[in-house]
Order: sequence, then structure tokens, then C-alpha cells
Amino acid sequence: MQQHDDTYLIEQILAGKNRAFGDLVDRYQVRVYNFVLNILRHEEEAHEVTQDTFLKVHRSLSTFRQESKLSTWMLRIAYFACMTRLRKVKPELVDIDNHSVGLEVNNVLDYTERGDMRAVLGRAMTKLSDEEKGVVTLYYYNEQSIKEIVKITGLTDSNVKVILHRSRKKLNKVLSNMGITEWAS
Repeated sequence: MQQHDDTYLIEQILAGKNRAFGDLVDRYQVRVYNFVLNILRHEEEAHEVTQDTFLKVHRSLSTFRQESKLSTWMLRIAYFACMTRLRKVKPELVDIDNHSVGLEVNNVLDYTERGDMRAVLGRAMTKLSDEEKGVVTLYYYNEQSIKEIVKITGLTDSNVKVILHRSRKKLNKVLSNMGITEWAS
């Protein structure tokens, strides 16, 4: 049903109906923004990249061949916009004298009671490369299939699987170093 609705919206947008593009943005804005935010980790940059993504979608919609879902095509645009942004961003310098290395709470129950699971995972994800963050975000946060991730990133099927495997190992190690062992699989 969603695919059919997307096809209708695309036809309306290409016919010059501006309200249809607003409907498309309403339908996918939160999904694209959350995807971008999970990669970039900065709200202001995530808003900018999300806007840029929808502008590019609007300009390029006539080239969309519908070989994949519209959401997959849009996430591909967002993914490459994130990778471009990350290449341009200067690394954040951290004062190691005033930087706390570990967390004070040592088990998952304490984190969940305080609602900090996302913060802990977000902190652990900072240890992943940009490419790893993108693939992990697509797979776990956006629930994209391996096949969809291949279409979005341009990586091969086996590359995506290897990146997911290595990322899981890295995340388990980081979480273990933080004193969290309950999530290890």
C-alpha cells in the first residue's frame, strides 16, 4: 500500500502539485531526520542535511526509476549527504585531562531506569567509523534489509555483512569497557 501511495505522490509532484510534495515531506521527514541524526550526532547539522536531502529529492524526482522503494532512494541521498558532511567536518578535540572515560553506573537496569539506553548506545557508536555508523543506523535504527542497505550505500552484500559483524564486535567491546556486559551477544 505504501508503495502505491508513493507512486501516486510522485505522479502528483511531477504534475506540479506542490501540496503533494508537502505530503511526501510529512510522510518521510521524521524517518530521514532520525537516520541523519544517528549518523551525524548533531541536531543542527541533521536539520540542514535533512533539508538538503528533500531539496535534492524534489530536484531529482523525475530521475527516480522506481527500481527500489522511494524511502530507500531518499535514504541513499541522505546517506551520501551525511558522508559528504562528515568528510568536511573537523574532528572534535577533547581535553583528556577533564574527560571522564567510564560511566558510573555498571548495569543495564540502572541505564534503563534512567532512560539512558539511547545515550549509552549513542556514546558507543561514536567509536565506529562513519561508514560503520551509517550501516548500523540503516540496519538497526531504520530496519533496512541487507538488500536495501546495498542499494543505499553502493556497497556489496558481503561488505555490508562484514561491516555489521565488525561493528557488533566493536560495540560489544566498547560497551564492555563501559562496564556493560548484559548486551553482549
